[in-house]
Amino acid sequence: MHQNNNQLTNNMFSFKLITSFRSIRYTLLSLSFLLTFSLSAEEQATPTLVVGNPLPEINYTNQWEEPSPIPSETTKVLFISDMDASKIIHPILEKEGKGYLESKQAVIVSDIHRMPSLITKFVALPKMKSYPYTLRLVREEKVADSFPRTKGSLTLIQLKEGKVTKIQISNLESEIRSFLETQEKPSKSGR
Repeated sequence: MHQNNNQLTNNMFSFKLITSFRSIRYTLLSLSFLLTFSLSAEEQATPTLVVGNPLPEINYTNQWEEPSPIPSETTKVLFISDMDASKIIHPILEKEGKGYLESKQAVIVSDIHRMPSLITKFVALPKMKSYPYTLRLVREEKVADSFPRTKGSLTLIQLKEGKVTKIQISNLESEIRSFLETQEKPSKSGR
């Protein structure tokens, strides 16, 4: 009788242990499923900018920490997503001087949210303040996720009446200059 009680106790313990493991396994599987689902939902929350879309409305500030919205007459946006891309465009613009971007109805948007805050404050912003043109800065994560990008290249976005008509990614000075210099032909209206 004593042996039967021990065996019964052991069987009950085994049953509880197996049930506990199953419960833990189902809980982990459920959490895994929910995590996967929420990550994929988050990835889909920011669609990539495509031709026909309006430019995303972002509250930009410039390198002088002032609000700097994109003017409605803008026809060209140069998007910088990393330091290598920055090293391509800044020498071009420094040669052209003050007023060049405005004369081309162009703006620069620079995503600096990954830059460490101390580097931004003590190195990058003082350097940016010396530029003879305005940089519209993205300082928060995910704000500019819809902009297409390739490391080491600029994203060149052509606009017409606030809508994207062309997207080009380039790291060649000749292509960037051509993008800036090309004037879109006015559309024929009233016929």
